[in-house]
Parts: sequence; structure tokens; C-alpha cells
Amino acid sequence: MPFFRPSIFRTECDVCHVPFPVNTGGVCERCRRILCGKHLHGSLVRRLAIAVGAPMLCVACRAGDTPDTPAR
Repeated sequence: MPFFRPSIFRTECDVCHVPFPVNTGGVCERCRRILCGKHLHGSLVRRLAIAVGAPMLCVACRAGDTPDTPAR
């Protein structure tokens, strides 16, 4: 009986449109886009910073290239 199984729940990244497990990405607090880990965190160091309390901002928002909020 495996304890840690891959998630069956997937969603699509708003930037690259690639499906990813929901537990590897998230939603940017500023632009409110659903992003994969690559576009949300960008690096392992940033992922660790978010784990200890840094705001969850995507790579584009941190760079100052805040996109328009998607119409959903």
C-alpha cells in the first residue's frame, strides 16, 4: 500500500497551457492566475521562501510584468 501517491487532480497553467498536478503549482496573489510550479515559483529557493511565509507571487509579478487579470 503506497502512502504517497501522485495526485489525480490536474489543472492547466494559464501561461503554458500544460496540465499539472494541483499540488505542484498554485494561484498568484497579485494577478490571480493559476500557474504551474515553473511559472509560479521559478526556483527551489523561492518555493522554500513561500513555505516559510513569503507572499505567493508569480515570476512575472516579481519581475514587474504584471499581466492583466484574466476574465473568468
